[in-house]
Amino acid sequence: GGWSSRCVSTPRVFFISIMGKEDFGNIYVENSPQAYVQRLVPVDYGHYHDRYCEMINEELEKFAPKDRGMSAVELGSSYGNTTLAYKFGLNWEKAVESWMHDDQPLKKKWDFNVVAVDISEQALSYGSRRGIFDSSIVHDFSNPPSHELAMAIENADFMTSIMTLFYIPTERWLEACYKFIANRSKPKLLVYNVMMAFDNRNLTPELLFAGVKGWTCRSSFNKHRNFTAGEQETHHGNTEAWTMTYFVHFEPMKSGPAH
Repeated sequence: GGWSSRCVSTPRVFFISIMGKEDFGNIYVENSPQAYVQRLVPVDYGHYHDRYCEMINEELEKFAPKDRGMSAVELGSSYGNTTLAYKFGLNWEKAVESWMHDDQPLKKKWDFNVVAVDISEQALSYGSRRGIFDSSIVHDFSNPPSHELAMAIENADFMTSIMTLFYIPTERWLEACYKFIANRSKPKLLVYNVMMAFDNRNLTPELLFAGVKGWTCRSSFNKHRNFTAGEQETHHGNTEAWTMTYFVHFEPMKSGPAH
């Protein structure tokens, strides 16, 4: 679309982390997602966004209740690109277009009340102002969840963490997952991905929920984005990062321990 002509990158210095991932941190603390778009369009991040948008909307066709809205907790929401996919049904081109036109109204595809969780106050402020998020919680994922966040997770129908698990310590992720399924009074949907090029932890549902009853999962292995030049050097010349996305459905169960 015509928006691509506006995505002109400005020179910056980036650093490669110990796992060979370039540091994109500075794009998450701007007051608008323009720098985010400028960095991610050239590495073809839109490919994954479109695939996620397609997959999550397929899942929601099966999962969404017919008689009520849904509560969502999004861990690592940034400016709301993932939210635009599942709450509004926007593909990458339409998501970028909505970011470039702040006055453009957004129309829900699914009746979600979204609690956005991120370390970036700037990103949360932007998403809240635009109506992408319904409420927000500033949180550093190296810390245990606050009471407010823990309650939001436990009461949620849907919890998702896309492209952010890399930044969440394993213990914190386990806390969030088990808090999410502590209340099994209604169906629950957990959607997350593991960036296997940068994250060598075994975070499969089969391991995380071993011993937990009443759940099913489907997964999809997709291109994440292109490696940057620096990342290619640390990944033996490979040009693309791929990622595994998990869609975990928990059936409602009578009150009692999760496992």
